[in-house]
Amino acid sequence: MFVALGMSATGLGQTLSTTATCFRHVAGVLIALMGLLFLGTLFIPRLNREWRPEALLRRASTGGPVVAGLAFAIAWLPCTGPTLGAILTAASTQSTVGKGGVLLAFYAAGLAVPFILSALAFSRVTGVFRFFRAHYGAITAVSGVILVAMGVLLFTNELARLNSEALKLLDNLGIDFFQNV
Repeated sequence: MFVALGMSATGLGQTLSTTATCFRHVAGVLIALMGLLFLGTLFIPRLNREWRPEALLRRASTGGPVVAGLAFAIAWLPCTGPTLGAILTAASTQSTVGKGGVLLAFYAAGLAVPFILSALAFSRVTGVFRFFRAHYGAITAVSGVILVAMGVLLFTNELARLNSEALKLLDNLGIDFFQNV
């Protein structure tokens, strides 16, 4: 689902970028604002509320688990707010639909791998969960600052330059797996 969202965002971004010359600037500002929203959750408790779609889950009968799963993936996970919005905005600025899909594939893997690993070794990772709970504020602050920095880099087009340099480095190392995407 996230890969499809990324590919859709890239397609939409390509369509909009042909009609709006400042699309990269708008995307950069949106990502920076989402980073500020992330930081705001530390100071404004109302921004950090959790929403649980119990009514939707109760109505999920025989065909509903897929719908409920999609709703869970979009609305319930705490990481899908500003982070997903920022990644979708970044995907919308990619040159190909495949690159947008790759961005969201890594996002989905970043969500899935910790859940799978914690399910496999639940008793061993409770200490890790305690660490994240104890350092929630610092982790949220660092995440917000990273989003703001990404927005600024996108706005100033430095992200494209850094991406180009990274691709050159990968190519020099012989591991440029983005070449045909």
